[in-house]
Amino acid sequence: QPESMTTHTENDAVPASPPKATVKQWLGLIIMVVPLFMLATDVTALFLAMPSITADLLPVGSQQLWILHIGEFLSAATMITFGLLASRIGARRLLLSAVTVYGLASLVAAFALNPEILIGGRALLGIAAAAFTPAGMILVRRAFRDPKQYNIAFAAYMAAFAGGMAAGPPFGGLILEHFWWGSVFLINVPIAAVLLIGGPFLLERNNADRTVRIDRISVVLSITSILALVYGLQELSAGGFAWLPLLSSSLGLGLLLLFIRRQRTAPHPLLDLGLFRIRTVRVMLLVLCAAMFSMSLVDMLLPQYIQLIRGLSPLEAGLVLLAPAVGSTAGTMLTPLLAGARDKGLAVAGPLALTGLLGAVLLLWLPEASLLGLIVALTLIALVGSPVITLLSQLLIGAVPEEKTGSATALQDVAASLSMASSLALLGAGALALYRTVLTGWAEEHIPESAVETAGESFGASGAVLPQLESSQAEALLKAVAEAFTATLQAGYGAFALGSLLVAAAVVLLTRRRPLG
Repeated sequence: QPESMTTHTENDAVPASPPKATVKQWLGLIIMVVPLFMLATDVTALFLAMPSITADLLPVGSQQLWILHIGEFLSAATMITFGLLASRIGARRLLLSAVTVYGLASLVAAFALNPEILIGGRALLGIAAAAFTPAGMILVRRAFRDPKQYNIAFAAYMAAFAGGMAAGPPFGGLILEHFWWGSVFLINVPIAAVLLIGGPFLLERNNADRTVRIDRISVVLSITSILALVYGLQELSAGGFAWLPLLSSSLGLGLLLLFIRRQRTAPHPLLDLGLFRIRTVRVMLLVLCAAMFSMSLVDMLLPQYIQLIRGLSPLEAGLVLLAPAVGSTAGTMLTPLLAGARDKGLAVAGPLALTGLLGAVLLLWLPEASLLGLIVALTLIALVGSPVITLLSQLLIGAVPEEKTGSATALQDVAASLSMASSLALLGAGALALYRTVLTGWAEEHIPESAVETAGESFGASGAVLPQLESSQAEALLKAVAEAFTATLQAGYGAFALGSLLVAAAVVLLTRRRPLG
């Protein structure tokens, strides 16, 4: 038979296409993203619930801080451990265990009779979130082998988290308008039940690897170092310079260095430092940290600005932030378009530069912007910026071997948490100093000096002194506070714009000769 008519041999056979996901696997994704959405809303909805919680449970001293942040502290501290534990006991088993804790902790928090019980419930919710995230990411990567379907599934998974964070204020405002504060937690219980019932049938089978060993010393070092570091940075951002949070941050940094050293010598390291040898991992971590650092300050200031300066109630502020929440979710679902680009560096840098330009617009336009104009600008920033963060995560996780998915997910989440905490501590201190300076400069002479000092202690402290002033003094102080807060938020958007543009330029330079895969 002529050579031209011979059939293909086994050696030159065309590689088989990756299997397409089934309806069962898509349903499994759906029952995972709903609890993830609710986990994310808990973080931001709690800020609106705090006045009601304070009136009901009467937390004292630092208990308010612990109610707000204990979940995020423990989530960041335990994430690396759960990233490896997902491989040892299996991603499905860990995820279902996390959802069980999530449902029970929500019940505890919803019906808490005192601040201590609520803090305990919030702590368990944070631990559940730390276990859920890497386990869910492993299941997504295993279930969706086709690149196009994986891009969509990854975007949907990340959209649930991003959308939940953004939707927390309007969601919380809506619930708190009609129900007691415990409803914010109670609604999680039936959602957890759906995943517990459907998970064993719809999620990928449990793939436990009993050969994985967990170094207990590394676990202790990772948890204590990150907990001390994040706590110290958060305290510095909330209360300014003080020796205790400074010592906590220093202790955390020292323990973190010991943890890294331990990973180099331990026979079974908790975190594979070999991940840092992968160029895409290094570049994406740097870009992710820089992006989170530049945007965290405005995320903290904006809700307060809308309520304190624009005069909106918590529900009205939540409704204002609803459009950016929808924009963030929709933008995240556009990530597959960026993921399909040939030049991944430009796919990251282009939207980053555009968000920087939009931030510059708000820097210049904020004092004159109408409420509608502000909503439009915030929605555009969310729409353009959210797919970039998702693409950074997708490129980072996709660059590591599948068995390292849990560790890579934990690594990026811890890096993002530390970046946000550092931003609030460093940029937050600068923002508060600027606020006090502008407030002092704008305050008229007939306003008591003690009232100006009290109003400058924090961004919302003016409410405590206004009832004690004469009407003309109160009006003048309000005007000074508005000028100071607006100038501070403008500076925040200036830092956001500058940071976004610099990171975009850095991405172009880093990927010009060696494109990302």
